[in-house]
Amino acid sequence: MTQQTVFYRKAEEFLSRILELNPTTATQMGEHRYDGVLGDFTSAGLEGQNREIKTALAEFQAINAAAFDLDAQIDHTLMVQILKSFVRQYERMARHRRDPGSYLDEVMGGVFILIMKDFAPIEERLHAALLRMRDAPRVFAEARGIISPADVPPIWTDIALEQVKQAPGLFVGLLPGIAAQAAPALEGDFRKAGEAAAQAAQAYGEFLEKQVVPKARGDFAVGREIFDEMLREEHLVDYDADGLIETGRRLFRETEEQIAAVAREIDPAKSVGEILEDAKADHPTAEGLLTAYEEAMQATRQFVLDHDIATIPAGETLRVIETPVYARPLLPYAAYMPPGILEEKQDGLFFVTPVEPGAPPDLAEQKLKGHNFAKLPVTALHEGYPGHHLQLVWSNRQRAIPRRMGSFLSTLFIEGWAFYCEELMEQMGYIAKPAQRLGRLADQLWRAARIIIDASLHTKGMAVEEAVHMLVTKCRLEPANALAEVRRYTGSPTQPQSYLMGKLAILEIVEAYRKARPGMTLKQMHDGILGCGSLPPKLMRQRLLGK
Repeated sequence: MTQQTVFYRKAEEFLSRILELNPTTATQMGEHRYDGVLGDFTSAGLEGQNREIKTALAEFQAINAAAFDLDAQIDHTLMVQILKSFVRQYERMARHRRDPGSYLDEVMGGVFILIMKDFAPIEERLHAALLRMRDAPRVFAEARGIISPADVPPIWTDIALEQVKQAPGLFVGLLPGIAAQAAPALEGDFRKAGEAAAQAAQAYGEFLEKQVVPKARGDFAVGREIFDEMLREEHLVDYDADGLIETGRRLFRETEEQIAAVAREIDPAKSVGEILEDAKADHPTAEGLLTAYEEAMQATRQFVLDHDIATIPAGETLRVIETPVYARPLLPYAAYMPPGILEEKQDGLFFVTPVEPGAPPDLAEQKLKGHNFAKLPVTALHEGYPGHHLQLVWSNRQRAIPRRMGSFLSTLFIEGWAFYCEELMEQMGYIAKPAQRLGRLADQLWRAARIIIDASLHTKGMAVEEAVHMLVTKCRLEPANALAEVRRYTGSPTQPQSYLMGKLAILEIVEAYRKARPGMTLKQMHDGILGCGSLPPKLMRQRLLGK
């Protein structure tokens, strides 16, 4: 057995073991042997998992990949860096001790995904959800023994307290209601387990209010050392936090100039804000909202086919559905849920949050403005075709397990690809209306701000309020949406920068790839890029160009 064969066997064994230890992640990835259980969050369980990861890391580092073929060398790099990131997250970032919301994600998300992912008959999925609901009190009890109140950032406590308010809607309302319709024999069990899970969540919320909030003094910022290390070892880039901020400011200024030019083209007498506000008035009706997104997804998919932009793998599907009631406070507009990397059926979900029946006219109008026709097709192509859904289906079809795990390491290509597709589809005439071009640039301004805010929050002491102010005053986000954005940034260092920085990296790859293969078509080029999987751009260049 060659060293290369040994490497791939160990990689598959590692993934199998890590999914066994993380059953909700397993469900998301498409491994369904553990759908009825939740993770072990005792100190012994968490420490044991970290020891196993460090042992695996040492084994992979000991493998000499010099004689491997190029793909195997790339996959070996992926595995080593993924495992190093796991150790970093546990030992130095310590979310298990510092983030109360991670346990709510485990319980509520672990149940929710079983309902939303159509990988088995609903009765089978409901049975697994019931088992997880019964396990919920254990997880909340274990969390209380792990969380270190003094190390918890106050903003993360605020987020967790808002999350816990949604527990009754899921456990007592949504799930028993679904069981009553789809599996009446389980309704009674669901009501009993739902009450117990809701009570455990309430007790967890009381623990946070009484024991964590008064002591919470933690800093969400990872600091300069870890931030730069993540850039270097997860995204495999050569810039640091200071370089990132400088680039973000330059891109922000350039995008502002582009916005001003398009605005003058539309109406020199109006401000950018006035033009964007005018565009928001053109939107679907409340009754036609879901249909509008379905038609937009179908149109973008057909455009990709008609213009030979990229191959759409056989068998994939993307369903547009209403956001479940439980999740609507968390998803005010729309969201995409990709198929798992191990899922045989590559079925993506696109959630659209409807206007609530009986909503006051002014609130209904405000909600619908967020789905305006200048923005809606851009959202569809970004999330669906040729954006996230198409790219991730390609990635999930990779033969080698390490390559499918690329998204575990870096989001630079994933987020950059979808953002690259926006400008691509504009250049090809799909979103050619001036208001759509202005909207795309307005979103790019927001992505440039993300670069600045990401590095500044985690390395420069930027306050949450300062970041929110920037998004509201400079990028025209609504205050509530700006706060939600910044809250997410506090817990995801280096991810917010990946949208626009990823797009720039892809544009560089496209230019170099075209020079290396001058005769290839647009479709051949994109198929070559997508065929690399979700690689950090540095590894993608190696795969495509050998350097």
